[in-house]
Amino acid sequence: MRVNTSFSVFCTRITRVASIGLLAVCFVGAVDAHEGHDHGSHDHSASQLTAKVDPADAAMSSKFQIGEITYRWEHRDDLGKQSDEMIAAAKGGLHNNADQDLKSDEIVTVVSGFGLVALDAELKAWKRVENQDPKFAAGMNAHGADCFLFNDESLWAFSSTNTSEVVISKRGEVLAVLTSPKGGEFDDERINQYYADGGKFAPCDVVFAPEAQSLIVVTGYAPGDYALTAKPVDGTWKWTGAAWGGKTNQGGPFATAHGVEVSRVNGAEVVEVASRAHGRVYGFNTYGEMIRMPGASKENFIQLPPRSNPCNLSLLGDQMYLPLLNPLADSNGVAPVLIVSEGKPVGRLVPAEYEGLQYMHHMHGFCAVERDGKLFGIALSWPNGGENQKGKRNDGQIAIFEAVVDR
Repeated sequence: MRVNTSFSVFCTRITRVASIGLLAVCFVGAVDAHEGHDHGSHDHSASQLTAKVDPADAAMSSKFQIGEITYRWEHRDDLGKQSDEMIAAAKGGLHNNADQDLKSDEIVTVVSGFGLVALDAELKAWKRVENQDPKFAAGMNAHGADCFLFNDESLWAFSSTNTSEVVISKRGEVLAVLTSPKGGEFDDERINQYYADGGKFAPCDVVFAPEAQSLIVVTGYAPGDYALTAKPVDGTWKWTGAAWGGKTNQGGPFATAHGVEVSRVNGAEVVEVASRAHGRVYGFNTYGEMIRMPGASKENFIQLPPRSNPCNLSLLGDQMYLPLLNPLADSNGVAPVLIVSEGKPVGRLVPAEYEGLQYMHHMHGFCAVERDGKLFGIALSWPNGGENQKGKRNDGQIAIFEAVVDR
């Protein structure tokens, strides 16, 4: 869940005089490769941060453009320090995303075989969360992660592809575990029948929709490629209510629904879904009705550039940050984080371009955050075991970048 509540306050802090007049620019505040936030404040209709750049001009290496200003990403190797044990665990098994706690501003994720970890609000160092449930170190991962407020408590939800479950926790205390639906929970009888027949459940990502008071889970690593809803029922999180989607070859919109976020469009809560195999981003209301987002085609989806295969989706201001599994045609054989605004690419981050990060070949997660008026990105890469076996080394790594004006 992205914390964007300081957006309107911070928007006027960076100003420049351009030929068209005074330009106010801001950054805002508080994506299995083998199937390979107050969210409500991310409002497309009201945002003051817009990106206007021709897609052909957005192929700059690790740069992006907002209005008249071009930014470049600088690797901050002084931030995000990790223990040797965490580095070793991530190197061979990081298949993750991370998110920001809405009260503490920590960044949290789960490293398989190591446990639940948090990066302090200053982004200085990762540490294991104290007194955590043993489940977190027992093999689950944070393929998808979302931090949200519920009854004024900060909760963390993780979709684990390793263990086929969604884990809801309060700082390491497990509050609920959602496993495969049994059938009969949802409003869509087609989806109920799929699970009643024993259909595979593989949760790729999870997000909390605050207005609907619902968790939305996408399940792209399965023949049932759906978005599912869970709500608290009599104090217990359960599958119930809206469910929608399906694979394109079955008449649905998805081709591996892999990332999910919540934003606002024209004042309404919208569920955004990144569908990996065909490089699209869809918008829905929380009942599953398709919404046309800014920049979407007449078919109601944002089409990403050719060969884009987004593993996750992070929102901040008007920008989407989409970590891509594989390279684009012009990204020198390594995958970037694609930056999109109003449906158009405005730039990218290519972590493998940086010294010491040359093994970050496949991008899986990205968490965009603001600190003291500066934009930072926490990037997570996925290690392709098949490539490693063939001698093309690539690691699961976490790196932090700062966006600075390119002078």
